Amino acid sequence: MAKQLDALSVYDLGIWLGYIEGILTAEKPVWGDVREALHNLSTYKLVEGLEFIGSESQSEFLRLARIYKYSKKKLFAENDKSSLTSLGYHWRGRLTEVQKRWVMSSPKVHLDISKLCTGAHAFFEVNEWSALNKLEKEGLKEAAACLLTNNFTASEFMAVRTVESVLRRWYELKTGKVTERQSLIFDIIEDMYPENKRRPKEIQQVFYFKHRRNAIAHPDMISNSEDASVTFTHSVETCSYMVNLTGST
Repeated sequence: MAKQLDALSVYDLGIWLGYIEGILTAEKPVWGDVREALHNLSTYKLVEGLEFIGSESQSEFLRLARIYKYSKKKLFAENDKSSLTSLGYHWRGRLTEVQKRWVMSSPKVHLDISKLCTGAHAFFEVNEWSALNKLEKEGLKEAAACLLTNNFTASEFMAVRTVESVLRRWYELKTGKVTERQSLIFDIIEDMYPENKRRPKEIQQVFYFKHRRNAIAHPDMISNSEDASVTFTHSVETCSYMVNLTGST
């Protein structure tokens, strides 16, 4: 499965491409240095959009390893140097086209950017994340990705929809009843626990989500960074609490 491209991957790629170019322009390059560069570049066969560099590096690595074997100090032959230099030019040319599809974003969100870059699962305990179903995981992944690109309304929508799914599972386990429409779960729970009655801890934030669901459904409303950050945080808290409460973990 391909790894999603991120800024660190691009940065490291630049380092290793520069490194191998430096080796090949040296007066007396040795196989050990070339070997190290090709080995690291071959890892890009698992990075989305950069697989061609990884695959071709791996092929060159295997081809040259049969020639030089374990002789790390052996001088790199002129014909191999020429061949690898041409391949480097080829990579640079293809990268010029590939990078036209890259989009740079500067997140304005009030959350840990490094955790968001890792993915929504970084905000959960391992057992809690495992207890979410596939669609719930995907919903939170999209919510986190939208935060990184400052698409705040979309992030809130996905986060609230995920909470609706988790609450629906909680309701069905608690009552034995099946809800026909997921979007009605906030109203159903509100009817079960009117405002003048004591509400269980696990549904204290349900009414926040109902408010946000109604707000983001309004055509004149656009979420801001604070709205989306708070909703994502509450979504993580609620999902974590619910899966623990239901014994799904």
